[in-house]
Amino acid sequence: MNTTQKHLSISDIVDNILLLKDGGGALVLQVSAVNFGLLSYREQIAIISSFAQMLNSLSFSIQIVVHSERLNISSYLTLLDKAQRAQTNPLLSGMITEYKQFIQSTIKENEVLDKKFYMVIPLFSLELGLTVSKVTLEQKIKTVLLPRRDQIVRQLARVGLKADQLTRQK
Repeated sequence: MNTTQKHLSISDIVDNILLLKDGGGALVLQVSAVNFGLLSYREQIAIISSFAQMLNSLSFSIQIVVHSERLNISSYLTLLDKAQRAQTNPLLSGMITEYKQFIQSTIKENEVLDKKFYMVIPLFSLELGLTVSKVTLEQKIKTVLLPRRDQIVRQLARVGLKADQLTRQK
C-alpha cells in the first residue's frame, strides 16, 4: 500500500526540526506579511532594499513558500446575520445588511485569498559529512540550523517582518 509518508522526504521531526531521509535536515519559519500596496513608494523601496540586503548576506540556501487559499467567509456572513437579527435599531440593521451585501459582492468580483508565508532553511547531507549515529546527526543538524534560523529571524526583523519557527504540531 502506498502512503503519503513514502513520498515525503521527511523521516522524522525532532525538536521542531525536520530530519530528512537523505540524512539532511530543515526547519520551517512562518513569516508575517506586510500589506505592501498600502505603503508609500519610499517605504516600498526601503523594504525591497532591506530584503535584498538580507538575501545577499546569506551564505546558505533558503526556500520561500507562499501558500494561497481562497478565503471562506461563510462563518463571517453567519455572524453578520446573527448580529442583524439581534439588532433592535432599524437603522443599524439596515447598515449591517448593506455591509453584508458589500462583502458578498467584493468576494464575487475579486478573488480574496488568505496567504501564508514560510521560509524553509534546509541543511543538505553533504554539508554534514559522515556521522556515526542518529544522535550525533541530530546534534550536528541543530548546531548548524539554529544559528541560521537566528540570523534569518534577526534579518527579517530589520525588514519589519516577524518569523516564528513552526512546531511539530503546526
